Amino acid sequence: MNNMKMNRRNFLFRTAGTVATGAALSGCSVGRTGGSASAAVNSRPNFVLFYLDDQPYNGMRCTGAPELKTPNMDQLASEGVLFEKSFVTTAICCCSRASLYTGQHMRCHGVRDFRTPLAAGQWKQTFPALLRQNGYRTALLGKYAIGDPISGKVPPMPADEFDLWYGFPQMIEFKQVVGGKERYLTTVMTEKATAFLDEVNPDRPFCLIMAFKEPHGPLNYWDPEFPDPYRDTIFPLPTNLTTNSFEALPEIVRNGLNNQSNWLGNPEAYQETMRKLHGYTSRADLAMGQIRQALKQRGLDKNTVIIHTSDNGSMDGAHGLGGKWLMYEESIRVPLVIMDPRLPVSARGRRNQMALNIDLAPTILAMAGIRASDTMQGMDLQPMLGDPEAKGREDWYYEHVYNTSPPRRPIPRCEGVRTDRWKYIRYTDPEPPLEQLFDLDVDPLEEKDLAGDPVYVDTLRSLRARCGDHRESLAGRDAAVEPVIQ
Repeated sequence: MNNMKMNRRNFLFRTAGTVATGAALSGCSVGRTGGSASAAVNSRPNFVLFYLDDQPYNGMRCTGAPELKTPNMDQLASEGVLFEKSFVTTAICCCSRASLYTGQHMRCHGVRDFRTPLAAGQWKQTFPALLRQNGYRTALLGKYAIGDPISGKVPPMPADEFDLWYGFPQMIEFKQVVGGKERYLTTVMTEKATAFLDEVNPDRPFCLIMAFKEPHGPLNYWDPEFPDPYRDTIFPLPTNLTTNSFEALPEIVRNGLNNQSNWLGNPEAYQETMRKLHGYTSRADLAMGQIRQALKQRGLDKNTVIIHTSDNGSMDGAHGLGGKWLMYEESIRVPLVIMDPRLPVSARGRRNQMALNIDLAPTILAMAGIRASDTMQGMDLQPMLGDPEAKGREDWYYEHVYNTSPPRRPIPRCEGVRTDRWKYIRYTDPEPPLEQLFDLDVDPLEEKDLAGDPVYVDTLRSLRARCGDHRESLAGRDAAVEPVIQ
């Protein structure tokens, strides 16, 4: 049996959780598009979700990193629709993963830290649960990371809510012991996924979630069967990995957990880290290719929608920072490819509309002909899949409230609004709050803060008000997220 390194309690709980979180199941509903509930069973598509951990938007060759070896990700993007402006509404795994499954903003689902779970009633409204309630066979393999079942203080993970469960909490080792032998985690996951596909019933569609751990650390065990693809590679430094860019940051950011300024004077340390991170991304790419091949061999590829995305991005040296959490582009922008083989070849390509992680739940359900829960706040992306000119959202709200405990450096809490052109960031801990404003059309690297420029006072005032409007519209569900300084 696989040794998951969980000494205090086996994580494979089989009992549904009953403890409620601070979020109720009513309210916090924003207009969204749902699908018809009358789709014929035999016409409903299958779904495979490739869900990476900390992969930024530019973590593929096809998104601007020619040094990367991601042939399967690139091929998927060429055969589907690549959203160039895809974002997460909270850039930390526990919150973002809850948003993916529920289709809700963080302050509505209430998962704002690593301890808070989704209650059993909340899980019943997620897209995997609704798919299964409507006849789908479901599987989750990999990182679940919502709540802390090891503590015994929160509900267990929803193992019984899937036909196949091989999930684990926040931390897990890449080195697993199966049958007394060391195995690489993703190899085991791929084998289980292939076995799941072997049991497909033609009359019952399926949803397979592959929640890869790559490229998140700890990166201390390498797959012995996978040659290191970047042993001698020299990666270009981020354009804004400079002393000037770092020193232009607010003091609370420079002194926070994101500080990776040691890379400024030690480029080899940067190279060593990037070789590891990108190596693990390439290992996930291999698994994606293997599963796509398994689909084709079993004749399942013609009716299987494949989605590739990530729970958040990673700063990877931009501004002299590491990690995620903040509202800068490298942290919040993620890959999003949706490949629907039923669409015409002419629909393939890139889209410029803004898409969010909360959009995937209603989109998947609409594709399956299942009415989305009224609690979901995302939008159905199908119109954009078929029409590059389809109308998207004008702006959206970001928030991050999780913080660390001493002696770790703190994470500045923030909220903000992003439009196609502008980004407004509001750090809520200082008194008064600290604001940043960036014109992304002329400053995509976010190096020139315009918040103090009198020329842009009207823009700043407008976005500040818009941020407040978003906050107020979402405020009915989780008072524990408050207060936000007005």
